[in-house]
Amino acid sequence: MRLWMIIGAASITLAACDVQKTPVANEAATTDDPAEVVAAVEDSWRSGSAEQAMALYAPDAVVFSTGTLAPTRDRNIVTRETANFMAMKPADFVVTERNNQKLDDDTLVSSGIVGFTAQVGPARQMLRARFTQVLQRQADGRWLIVHEHMSLPPAGAPLP
Repeated sequence: MRLWMIIGAASITLAACDVQKTPVANEAATTDDPAEVVAAVEDSWRSGSAEQAMALYAPDAVVFSTGTLAPTRDRNIVTRETANFMAMKPADFVVTERNNQKLDDDTLVSSGIVGFTAQVGPARQMLRARFTQVLQRQADGRWLIVHEHMSLPPAGAPLP
């Protein structure tokens, strides 16, 4: 049960993968290129800073995590779970099955399967989650996460 809670806290903030750093690391990209937008968001998770990661969520973002059944718009809950995730010192991010879909000029959906190592109790473990994020361009040109859904892979699913 503890592992499920840790994965839940970790996955609420996951959007990381093994891509090259972009010039807009730690900021939401203002580009029209979906790959650059996603890379900018993912770079924030590598920073180790909950504040930098939370800067990429819209104030009223809807977040589903693997640790709870109900979605939340409560920024305090999302911020706490983001800080808990960063405390696990996640590393070695690998995203497989990535899909970026630009729905219109201001809406982008990114989904995939993420694997990463994290400190779980006394040992580092490999964890995995499935994710979908909806990003919308804001009036100031920044892309922010407005909806995020994380789920655990089916029991027995092979590692990516």
